[in-house]
Amino acid sequence: MAEPKTTFDYVGEIWSIADWVRDVIRPADYNKLILPFALLRRLECALEPTRDAVCKAVEQHEREWGLENETYCAFSGRSFYNVTSFRLNDLGADNTLDALMTYVDGFSPNARDILTRFKIRETCQDLQNEGMLHEVCMRFAGFDLSPETVSDRMMSDIYEHLIQRYGEEIAQGAEDFMTPRDVVRLAVSLVFANEDGFLNSDDGSMRTLYDGTCGTCGFISDALDMLDEWKSRKPGVSPASIVPYGQEREGVTWAVGKTNLLLRNIGSSGQDQFDAMRDLSEHIMQGDTLSDDKFEGLTFNYQLTNPPYGKEWKVEEQSVREEASYGFKGRFGAGLPAIGDGSMLFIQNVAAKLAPVEQGGGKAAIVLSGSPLFNGDAGSGPSNIRRWLFEKDYIDCIVKLPTEIFFRTGISTYIWILSNKKPENRKGMIQLIDASAKRVPLKRNLGNKRYEISDEQIDWITRTYIDGHDHGDSVIVPATEFMFRQFTTRQPLHMVITVDATKTDDLFSDSKPMSKIGEDNRRIIRDWFATHDGETYDYQWAYTAVKELGRLVAKPKPAKAQFVKAVVNVFGIRDPEAQIAVDDKGETVYDPELNDKENIPWGMDPDEYMKSEVLPYAPETGIDTSVKDTGPMQDGETGVVGTSISFNRYFYQYEQPRNPKEIATEILDLEDGLESFMKGFLR
Repeated sequence: MAEPKTTFDYVGEIWSIADWVRDVIRPADYNKLILPFALLRRLECALEPTRDAVCKAVEQHEREWGLENETYCAFSGRSFYNVTSFRLNDLGADNTLDALMTYVDGFSPNARDILTRFKIRETCQDLQNEGMLHEVCMRFAGFDLSPETVSDRMMSDIYEHLIQRYGEEIAQGAEDFMTPRDVVRLAVSLVFANEDGFLNSDDGSMRTLYDGTCGTCGFISDALDMLDEWKSRKPGVSPASIVPYGQEREGVTWAVGKTNLLLRNIGSSGQDQFDAMRDLSEHIMQGDTLSDDKFEGLTFNYQLTNPPYGKEWKVEEQSVREEASYGFKGRFGAGLPAIGDGSMLFIQNVAAKLAPVEQGGGKAAIVLSGSPLFNGDAGSGPSNIRRWLFEKDYIDCIVKLPTEIFFRTGISTYIWILSNKKPENRKGMIQLIDASAKRVPLKRNLGNKRYEISDEQIDWITRTYIDGHDHGDSVIVPATEFMFRQFTTRQPLHMVITVDATKTDDLFSDSKPMSKIGEDNRRIIRDWFATHDGETYDYQWAYTAVKELGRLVAKPKPAKAQFVKAVVNVFGIRDPEAQIAVDDKGETVYDPELNDKENIPWGMDPDEYMKSEVLPYAPETGIDTSVKDTGPMQDGETGVVGTSISFNRYFYQYEQPRNPKEIATEILDLEDGLESFMKGFLR
């Protein structure tokens, strides 16, 4: 008796077809052949037992129901159907393409839309032109992908490995299509942590799960897998279930993700007919989440998402800014990030879609690069977005992941856990977990992915989160620790005015108004300053000079403020020994070159801070009280509220630098070795 095929057996055999058509189909287009035909064969095998029943129903009810009607699902026993009698092995050798497209068109819309999104007709036309399409169909027909032979889990693995093979073939990392499985499982574990009430329910509880950048639906699939695992360990009378929702921008990637969910429930044994007919891909939509929200106004119990790092939002700018103008009635009321990185737009999308507490509440995991932790100065869009998240108390935990665990990037990444139903002991608090050392090496690198997070390490991270441990790799601190108030400080100007008649003409190029002074007036001004050449005055004299000249020059005259500014710019000399500069009203003039900003920790008295941190070094420094906190969450107080989350503040470990003498000795040894090598080489 032959050994049952493994996932890799199927992947290798299916991929061999791509190698066979290499001269006709470019490697970059393999996904338009391998993926839709693998889906087509799986659907065909799943429908085989009920094919005759569906064809008979079509024959009897076509006039009444037409060829597209969900009622046919009752005869197919699935969430999809096909109203033709075709199979891949009986399409005929002469008009294979026409027969194949008739076969594809006979599928229910949910399956047909996926197949056509792969642009299967264009690919098959090329094969037909080369006389290879019939053979391709026959080869795929030879794979037994029936539910009895290939389980849902195995089919999902086959599909995932085919996607990975495609990524390797076109020299792109597989992260273009999916998030690494270990990262997915960690995020899923964190989202479902402390959700025992729902997971262990046996009353038919139903929750929603949403991924706004679902890609190939890896997050959603793994969440459903883990729920199935819990069900198998603790079967209930009517176990909990998840209704998935997702949105993906790129067409083929959307088709792959929708396929993954459409193929679920086909090979699950012991399920009732209703479960078998559930179309889990029903709510997987195509479109740009930022500019074309397919689930406007909807909220969800759970969310899992890994938005693209550093994604520009120039294309979506008009739509995003329009929605931002609605304030908190839209998704982007807290602020907008820089146009070059839309990560914090995705954070706001997640926050906006947390289900209200009265509907079970919402919890989410979003995978991000490091920049959303700290980018943006106080009062900027990113800082205000973090501030809003703090004030809404949405951030529950942030986990720092190891580097080199993604397929094409080695940068530091983080999982943010957002929740609007934090337990009492965690309200107002944020947990930081440093899991950067929790990784094990792979036997074989996958692009830039050299490590993975083991199951044991996933358990450790999840347990640390559940228990709220505060140890060397985890802290729980008030959100206000990541807030500060940025005060603008200033120091008085110390300046004298020393007239240098040779520079008088510089007055007329100081500003546009000064440049419009006529030649007669210029001569008067030159003569007047010549009488004061070499003389030194205090700062206030600039006002006196302008007042006297105002009586001498004819109209049109420059504005007094512009004239004073020109005199100060041309003849002013900073002198720390000079008196503090005052204007014509006796008000202190401040030196713009000495303006500075001080980030004062939240809740600290600014006067106390200035007394201990600033005044000992710059005793004339004062706070500019005219700079107030403004923006969507402003409090109108002096100083601008800022936010920044720092892991180094809690987990940085100082490493003693090597002794310079050791380094110097090594360099000399290398030089000696190189010199000996060159002598031997040149002999």
